[in-house]
Parts: sequence; C-alpha cells; structure tokens
Amino acid sequence: MPSPNSQSTSVQSGKLERVSKAARHELLPYLRPVHGYDAWLAANAFTSAQESDLRQALAKAGPLPTFSIITPVYNTPPRHLAEMFASVQAQIYDHWELCLVDDGSSNPATLAALDTIDASSLKVKIRRLTSNSGIAEATNAAAALATGEIIVFLDHDDLLTTDALAELALYYASRPDADLVYSDDDKVDDQGRRFAPQFKPDWSPTLLMSFMYMSHVVSVRRSLFEGIGGVRSSFNGAQDYDFALRATEQARHIGHIPRVLYHWRATTGSTAQSGDAKPESFDAGLRALQEALDRRGVRGRAIHPQWARDARIGMFSIDFPDSGPAVTIIVPTYNEVGLLRDSIDSLALTTYADYQVLVVDNGSDDAAALDYLDALKRRPRHRVITIPRRLEGFSFAALMNEAVTHTDSEFLLFLNNDTRVIAPDWLSQMVGYGCMRDVGAVGARLYFADGTLQHGGIVHGYHEGLVGHAFRGAAPHDWGYMSFVKTAREYSAITAACMLTPRALFNEHGGFDENLFAVAYNDVDYGYRLTLAGWRCVYCPDAELYHFEGKSRGKRDNPREVVNLRRRYGSFLDQSYNPNLSLDNERFQPASRRRPRHSDDPVRVCAVSHNLNFEGAPNTLFDLLIGLKQAGEADVVVLAPGNGPLRAAYEDAGIPVHFFDAPRVGTDVGSFEQAVIALADLYDEFKAEIVIANTLPMFFAVNAAERAGLGAIWCQHESEPWETYFDADQPEVQAYAYAAFGQAYRVTYVAEATRRGWAAVQTRDNAQVVRHGVPSERLEAELGRWTREEARGHLKVAPNEFVLILMGTVCQRKGQLDLVQALGRLNPRSSVIKVFIVGALAEPEYAGVMMEHVRRLPLELAAHVEITGAVGDMTVYYAAADVLVCTSRIESAPRVIVEAMAFSLPIITTPVFGIPELVEADVNALFYQPGDADELAVRIAELMDDPSRRHGMSTSSRDVLDSRPGYRDMLLQYAALIREAAVSRSPRRLMVPPEQVEVSCRR
Repeated sequence: MPSPNSQSTSVQSGKLERVSKAARHELLPYLRPVHGYDAWLAANAFTSAQESDLRQALAKAGPLPTFSIITPVYNTPPRHLAEMFASVQAQIYDHWELCLVDDGSSNPATLAALDTIDASSLKVKIRRLTSNSGIAEATNAAAALATGEIIVFLDHDDLLTTDALAELALYYASRPDADLVYSDDDKVDDQGRRFAPQFKPDWSPTLLMSFMYMSHVVSVRRSLFEGIGGVRSSFNGAQDYDFALRATEQARHIGHIPRVLYHWRATTGSTAQSGDAKPESFDAGLRALQEALDRRGVRGRAIHPQWARDARIGMFSIDFPDSGPAVTIIVPTYNEVGLLRDSIDSLALTTYADYQVLVVDNGSDDAAALDYLDALKRRPRHRVITIPRRLEGFSFAALMNEAVTHTDSEFLLFLNNDTRVIAPDWLSQMVGYGCMRDVGAVGARLYFADGTLQHGGIVHGYHEGLVGHAFRGAAPHDWGYMSFVKTAREYSAITAACMLTPRALFNEHGGFDENLFAVAYNDVDYGYRLTLAGWRCVYCPDAELYHFEGKSRGKRDNPREVVNLRRRYGSFLDQSYNPNLSLDNERFQPASRRRPRHSDDPVRVCAVSHNLNFEGAPNTLFDLLIGLKQAGEADVVVLAPGNGPLRAAYEDAGIPVHFFDAPRVGTDVGSFEQAVIALADLYDEFKAEIVIANTLPMFFAVNAAERAGLGAIWCQHESEPWETYFDADQPEVQAYAYAAFGQAYRVTYVAEATRRGWAAVQTRDNAQVVRHGVPSERLEAELGRWTREEARGHLKVAPNEFVLILMGTVCQRKGQLDLVQALGRLNPRSSVIKVFIVGALAEPEYAGVMMEHVRRLPLELAAHVEITGAVGDMTVYYAAADVLVCTSRIESAPRVIVEAMAFSLPIITTPVFGIPELVEADVNALFYQPGDADELAVRIAELMDDPSRRHGMSTSSRDVLDSRPGYRDMLLQYAALIREAAVSRSPRRLMVPPEQVEVSCRR
C-alpha cells in the first residue's frame, strides 16, 4: 500500500504534467518529498540575507577577536587540502591566520599543494617538520605559530562553513569570559553529500565524561591552550578528548553555538567514518578519562563498556564503588500490595551497601496491604510510616515533603512503588554521579513492561510547550540520537519515579512545591529550580529499572497544574536540548528550521489576507499582526484583494492596508502566473523581508514569495480534505497550490488533527501547529461588558430558563440543524429552555430548512428558539448562557469554543478535527457524534438535570483554556518564525525560459 506522501506525489505529478515546461521545472523540486536532515539542509541553505545579517551584527559588536586556525598536515590528498583552504578563504569574517604544520609528509603531491597555499596568501603560516612526530606535536607546533587571541582547530581534510568564524567572533564578543566555544557539525563525503549532523547540547560536563561530544568546531582562548600545556602526545588518538577534559576544568565559560559550522570529512579510514579505523584511540581515551577522574577526586574507574567495545566506538562509562554516603529510598504506597511487594523484593538485588528503605503508607485500608506493611516493619533496613490521606485530596508533593522529615541520611532517593530493579549496581551508579560537583539530582533509565524506554531524561517543550521524556517508547536496541540513551548526560530535569538528590539541597530549595504542583510536574519544577540555580540534573543510563506505568499517555494532567507550569516556565530555555531538534516528538529528529537572525530590528512583513471581514481567520491574523507590531517584532503592511471593516481597525493601529488583484478561482494558468509575478513585484515595492499568507486560498501568495526570493509563513485554518480542496482551480494551477507546501518556509496549522489530515502534501517537514489565542485584554474586556443578570435581562431571559447558545455562521458545515432536531426530544423541558442560534445566514437554503424544523417543534418550545442572524456584540450571549453547543462537522479550532471557555461555560460539542485538542472530555466538555440528534439531546439533559456537574464543568472551563497555549504563546512562536524566515531571503528568481529548461535537462 503506498504511503500518503507517495500517493500525494503521484496526484500532484499528474497535475504537473499540464503545466508549462518552465513551470514544471520550477515546481517539481517542491512536490518531491524531502525529509529528515535533507529537509533541514533545504531550510538552512546559506543566503544573502543571512550574510547581510551577519555583517551587520559584526559591525555592531564589541571588540572582536582574531583567530589562529591551526591545522596539522600529513600526506593529505591535494584536493582535500585545497578544499580545506578554500573554506578558510571563503570566511565572511576575515580576521584570521592559518597556521599549517606539515608533520613530515612523504607524499610529493601534498608538499606541492602546501607550496601552492603558501604562495597564495600572506595570512598563511607554514612550518615543516623533518619527521612524522604525531598529531599532538604537530598541533602544538602549529599553535606555536599562532598570534591570534583564539585558536580554532581544523583538521587537514575538513571544512569550515562560510559563517563559522563570524559566528565564533560574535559569541566571543558577547561573552568576554568565554574560554572555549564549540559548535554543531555534520559529515561530508567526497561527492559533497552532507549527512549525520551532530546537534549537541550546551555545555554538558557529564556527557564529556562519556565521549568527546564537542567534536568540531572547537575553539579555545590561546592563553588557556598555553596555560595547560597544549595537547599531549601521550594521548595521541584521543588527544582532543584529553585536551577538552583538561581545558574545561580551567575555562571560565564554555560556550556552544547551535549551528553547523563545520563539515567533518568522511573518507575510508577516517574516524568520521568508523571508530574502528583507529582502535588505539580507545585506550588513549580511557586513560584520559581516568586521569580526569583522579584529578577531580572522583571515586570511580573509567571503563570502555562492552556495548561500546562491540560497536568499536570510543564511548566510555564510569564504574562506581558499592559504598559511600547513606541513602534513604522513599517509597510511597497506597494499597496495591502486589506492585509494592514486587518493587521492595527487587531492591534485594542492590549491591550498594549504605541504604535503607522508608515505605510511606498514605492510609492503606486493604487488609492484605496492611498485613504486608506490618511484615515489612520487621525486615532489616526497612521502615514503614503512615501519613494519612489529606481531606483536600492527594498530594504527592506534600506526602514526599513530610516523608523527608523522617530521614537523616545524606541522600534521598524517591522511588515509585510500581518500579522493579533490573541492574544490581543501579544505586551505586546513581550515588556515584550524585557525589560529583554541582550535581543536584540523578535520574535512572526506566523501561515500560514491554522493554521499551519510559524515561531517559526530561526535555522542555514537548507537547506544545510542556515537557516529555527523551526517547520515550524507543525500542530496546535503539541507542538514541548520538547514543544518548546509552550515555550519562545532563538534562534540565529528571523524573521523580526514581530520583536521587542530596537531602540538604532538597530542604534548602523547599522540597516539592505543594501549592502549584501537588500531583504533576513537581519533579519537573524541582529540576528546573535546581538547574536555574546552577545545579546539574544527570541522567544515569546504568541505573536500569522497570516502571510499570501505562505506556499510553491517556488522560491529560490536571489543567490547573498545566497552567502553573506554563506560567512559571513558559520562557524556560532548555540548554540540554539543541534548538535544531524537533519538539514534535521525543526522537531527537532535525527540526528543519533555521536559527533566527542576529538583528533584533523589526522584520518587514507583507501579510496577505483573503478578506478584511470580521470573521475567524481574518480576525486571528489581525490579532497576530497587532501583537507582533506592538512587541516591536514586525513592521507590517497588509495586502488584501478587497475592502472590509478590518481595514479601519488596521489603520487605527498604524498598519497600512493595500489592495491587489488576486487571481480568480478557475483562471487559466497564464493569467495566474502573471498575477503571481505582479504580487512578487508588490512585495519588492514594499521592501518585504518575509510574507505571511493567511488561509489556504492564498497559496498564490506563497508562490509569489518564492519568486521574490522571500521566506513565507502560510497559516492554514481549514480542515477540508486535501485531495479535493483545490478542485475549483484549473489542474495546472493546482500544481502551484500543492507546490506552495514545499515553497513555504513554514506551514502553520491551528490543530494537530488538521496537520495530520494534510500530511500527504507536506513535502519538507515544515508543518507546525501554532494554536490561536485571543488577546487577554480583549477577553477581560468582553468578560466585563455584561453581568449575567444584565445579559439575561437584555435578552429577555426568564430567571428559571436554561440558556443554550450556538454561535457561528449558519451553514451546512456548522450543522446547526442537529440542535433544532435535538430540542424535539426535550419536550418536557420546553418551558425552561431558551435557545439562541447566533450567526450570519450564509446559506439561505440551509437556513430555510433549519427554520422549517423550528416551526415543526411544539409551539411552546419553538417560541423559545431564536435565530438572530449576524450580531454586533456576541458577548451578551456568552454572558447569559448556561451551556455552549457546537455542532460543527468540519472545524480546526473554532474560536467560539475558546470564547466560551473564557466565559467559563460548559460545552457540548462534536469531536471533529481539532476540537478535542481544545477541550477536556468530561472535564469541561461533553461530546456527541455529528448528526446524532438523540445523543445531543441526552447530553443536554445530563447538564440540565445535574447542576453540580454543570457547575464543576463551568469551574474547569477557564482552567482548561488557560492550560492550552494562548495568545502570548502564539506571538512568541510567530516572532521566532519571522526572525528565522527573514534570513531565508535570497535574490529574486526569474522565470526560467523553456529553452533553458530543455538544455538543462539534456545535460
């Protein structure tokens, strides 16, 4: 069965056949699927806008350093040497010197190539050693030639990116205390193919004890290089690893630039291609790590673990002793005697000597559980205390905080009662890392019952700005990106299902937060507080346990705790997770996004709106553009094909509006292409840096942006099927529509369900969900416009009447007929129901059918149904209502549901597309299936007959709204996107004449 992408490629290619040769040549690259790192490369091509931004940033920066690039040479193929030198000469930042040392090459071609380089530039220094002395001595000899403030290591066959030294210069200028700075890198073969990117975390001292993760590019202040005696020849093969371990011990600040600034040559026999090529490096690396442990006073033995030896890779671990400071293992429990017994019994495997177990019973009342707890009290090193359940509800945070008061050991280890020990040395390994300098918490590698990974560290930003577990669900054989599953390293937090922390530190930081995170996220909050205070949270892969929680995420966390997490850590910067990696899932995949430009000047935006009416999509665009302008992120001009009431609102806010001739639906391809060219000209006229195109019909605005050499952000609101959405256009024009998905820098969706529905046409991994939000000031103003009593009085609602509202344009896709039909099933309640159906009658025939059904209702009930048509102020209906009903068949993220939640209304809705992502089933919303009037009637009756349930849902509704990404999140996400898209700008592309296409194809 073909994949959705292969299916869409076939459909789109068929349409492409009808387009001119020139257009076919132009569009085909955007219709072919490009994924993974190839998609990242396509999004990150070096552009003229990026170069201009860099040059402006350099001109504004403080004192900039000079660089000495040091390169040992030994029998390098001339081509590689020439390409290396060309990459240095191509640097945007030109305050550099190249220090080459030939380490006794015997290849005449290499020597001739060095002569050529020597003669070509006064910025090159060359020294020739008479014999081959090894890479360390050659490196030191090259460093002895250096006069620059900063040394940059460059291997003789590798390549610097054009912007490498410029980015390094800006970093050193911004951090005068920086002594060592590294970047991301990738590999390149002799055909120029780039692959295997290494998107690294910021400074991670624990990870450096696992392997030389910094790799390339590495730069160091020359004074530090000289101060520690350069590189050591006794560690040849791992001399860079030994140097990094020693240098980072002395450096004031260690910086990381999350950009690929270096291409590592992958050739046969190189370490880029296979660690097995230089097995002697493993022994040198092991010795380097052991010396580092000894220097730092760490009680541990450096080892080359069996899995790394088998794979012939230079990754290391530390074997810690089975003795050390005392640890209290705190195990909370409530009944569930089977789980508890399994967990406690597994602790007997533990090889660590100095621990005791404190079982914290939270008021168990099961007889078998009580018997088992009583038996535990008689076991050596086991204690049981009882902390009764709180009347106000369960609080893990409070339970653990009180339990800690019953301990006096140096370390605490919080352990869930649904865990089981696998590795006997689990606690020894955790304590070993916990005793290291600046380590505040240590977490374990946890598995689901089926052996897949449950926890490998906590990453901030998964699940729409919340958190998630790294590599969750990874198969047992999956080592993870850069082998991070197998290597000890820093994360911003780790799970309290198995977490070690010093008792004094836990108390000093107030323990778990009982007020904001009673049940969920208390471990995240604790980890973040430690991280922000300068402590490190370490993931220990050697501490292996099962964690028998449900593998599916199931029900969402308490909305109020989600709100608290967003409010407290909405702008938290996770330095343990590279921003080039996606937050869409836990697999550490490339995000196919650029790094934002350095300039913080407002970005010149041309925003193309399909109309200027007060309705969903144009209103959302208006809110977005106003917010971006007020925040100083964007200098906006709005382009629209016709006038409307929003024009005055834009102009009142200082945003000019201009009109243009949009291609009509069904127009021929020739006229369409002329309209696209004209719009591209308009972008030039307004000096646009990026384009925002709003709604799917504005695909031609993306086509025009591509022609103008501009990055485009395309905001999709619609959920209709992709296969037929553009069918009203000519087939050859449809090819342009589908190509726009690949041409846009980013395609944003308002719901994950819509993004999934359109996945077949997403060819560049450039789709992203950005929730729409309403400005809080407007919401608060609307909330304060009417009291409930005033609103019901204005609408002539009797005090005992139960008010249902259904808001939005009256049309078949909104399905308002469902509610009218459901009312007929509620006859006994007719005297207490009042129904308002509010919205423009967009489809007269459908509105007529609906009104006919109203007339068929019993006379008393029909008199309580009011179909208003369009109204100027909808807030009066929200303020008067008891329940909002949404009957839509096709909706991505209806604004009326957001507004209803703001007014704390319970909701009855269809569960179509993105609606379940907005609400919480059975918390603030009830679902019914579209067209099922009987089920809708049952849902209405449930809320009418149960005031307590209705009140609970009403109380929860605002919390659910606040727990979702809101207006501020929307602004922050779009602000980042426009700063990224601004540096994707390139010179305007001209239409390729057909005869040139034919010549190109023949070649």
